[in-house]
Amino acid sequence: MHGGLIKRRLGQYGGAWIASFLVVLLACLAGVWGLKAPFVQVANLMLEIALSLLTLGTLTALVLTFTARESLVAKLAVLALALLLFLPLLWAPVLGVVLTAKLTGHAVEYSGVYAQFRIVVAQLLLKLFSNSTRDAIWSLFQVVATVVGFIASAVQIWEFLRKGGARRGFGAA
Repeated sequence: MHGGLIKRRLGQYGGAWIASFLVVLLACLAGVWGLKAPFVQVANLMLEIALSLLTLGTLTALVLTFTARESLVAKLAVLALALLLFLPLLWAPVLGVVLTAKLTGHAVEYSGVYAQFRIVVAQLLLKLFSNSTRDAIWSLFQVVATVVGFIASAVQIWEFLRKGGARRGFGAA
């Protein structure tokens, strides 16, 4: 039926989540520790690139989904999942920058891209919740986005290893 498309897109999501987290984390650490670059400049650059690529990748996956020979139900299910999982996906590189800040002793709040991400997410969440719960909602968002991304990534890595690792590749159906 259409479970294959959904499973493939969820696999791609898990791969994108873990890859964006690890690439941003490692690139930021290399920039700050290896190249001695200022944390804020490295964080801003990596977040701009990662957030742009993840958005472009999500849009590309949706276009490919809607041009595929799949049922309308499958296409709408993928669209619903994309809307539900988009913010947790964008959180992955942000989490990489946050972890880099902790490991290098910097304040992530000085990153303009991080601050803008937080403002936009807070505004979206405030449309759903009251102003008095803003900090609690932000904290809950961080936890939920991290858990969702970690679970999606862990499932994808498990499937990758279970099916023979590099012989098949991420997202293969």
